[in-house]
Amino acid sequence: MTGEVLWYRLSNWLRDCLRVSGSRLVLYGFFVSIIFTQIGAALAQGSSGLAKDSIKTITLEECIKIASTKSTEFLKGTNAVELAGTDVLRSYGQFLPDLALGTGYNYTSGTNYYTMSVPTLVDTRKTGYYYQLATSLNLFNGLADKASLKAALMEKSGQVMNLQRALQQICFDVTQSYLQVILDRKIVGYASENLETSLKREDQLKVLTEIGRKVKSDLYQQQAQTSADKLTLIHAETQLRTDKINLFKKLRMADAERYELAEMTLNEDPLGPSYSNEQSLIDTALTLRSDLRSDKLNVDIAEQNIEKYRSGYLPKLAINYGLYSEGGYYYQLYVNDLYSLPPSQPSFGNQLGQLYGMGGLEATWTIFDKWYTRSNISAGKITMDNARIDYENLQIEIKTDIKKAMGDYQAALQAVESAEKGIVAATSAFDIINGRYELGSSDFIELINAQLALLQARENKIQAIIGLVLQKRVIDFYIGK
Repeated sequence: MTGEVLWYRLSNWLRDCLRVSGSRLVLYGFFVSIIFTQIGAALAQGSSGLAKDSIKTITLEECIKIASTKSTEFLKGTNAVELAGTDVLRSYGQFLPDLALGTGYNYTSGTNYYTMSVPTLVDTRKTGYYYQLATSLNLFNGLADKASLKAALMEKSGQVMNLQRALQQICFDVTQSYLQVILDRKIVGYASENLETSLKREDQLKVLTEIGRKVKSDLYQQQAQTSADKLTLIHAETQLRTDKINLFKKLRMADAERYELAEMTLNEDPLGPSYSNEQSLIDTALTLRSDLRSDKLNVDIAEQNIEKYRSGYLPKLAINYGLYSEGGYYYQLYVNDLYSLPPSQPSFGNQLGQLYGMGGLEATWTIFDKWYTRSNISAGKITMDNARIDYENLQIEIKTDIKKAMGDYQAALQAVESAEKGIVAATSAFDIINGRYELGSSDFIELINAQLALLQARENKIQAIIGLVLQKRVIDFYIGK
């Protein structure tokens, strides 16, 4: 459309160059302008066709698919599920025995005083090596591990539900932005057609004022209106570009200019009978909404955490078992000042090859832990109460959102019906006033007002239709479909 406007300006210039005295040359210039206008339109269409060859058309379904794998909400939600999975693995590990291997080297030197039998002074210098393999198994710790495992499994399920709701939110957001771009593009088209009408009338008025059939005041008013229509088109194109960039921002794509959005079917049909009962929709939403089920799990998780904290009041029982070996080499040994170093000593290999076993059953019961357990239980009860409040608030929010959405849906249906009547009336009014203006029985102000009313009616209609399409998506989003 910009190419056509440019050629209109070029044809006007050529016509002014050819316009001299005499109506023949005036008409000749007028015909030349028409010819150049058609050539310009053909060239503009050809150039736009070449440009579109390098532009990829993308549908709403493709946009949703891209956003469902590349959006920040999806990536973070996936990470949250994986993080919850690591907590589950750690909780399972608490039921397994641990295994630790230790080894060491030491050097000792000095005099020790022993009184086990008779007083003895032992002065030694020696090196020592040791290693041990130990394991322990928790037999009972107040059921803390069991509660932790249940909470971890619930947490993972909750994160999966949150991810499902995030995908629904992504789908709705992308659809809303996509419809906004479709609306902007329609408005740009209407504004372009309106500007074209004004430009054609301006050209006609220039000819008619030259031959004395119209007053110059009409031409000046039309020129002012053409400028206003051009500004309207510029604002509409700017809004289209901004909304398109915002859509691709949600897709995490910075090259919006390389893509063109495909047209989509704007279904104006009302919803089916399954959407007629408001209470039935509310009951469906309370069953389907994954975020509501996630909030319910948060209450159960908080309850399991309280059980885990209560285990601090109970005794703990664990079994320990291990193998160890040690060896040493004496460089000096004096017992009561008598040199007692043996003539030969076993090798380190022989010494470390002798294994010794150790095992035991360990029971502990903390009598007073400085109110640590009591404080944890109190904090856990508050957390559970907050989770219950969130769960109840979301239930109320779902009910009120669906009621509001159903009211907005009925209003959207009425808006489409009203817009249909409005555009029929505005079209008829413009055709009548335009015909009367050409005959001289209507003034220019009435014509401009009728043209603007027609433009507004066309915009109102497409806004009402897209509003209805979006409102049906809103209801499905609130239900949790």
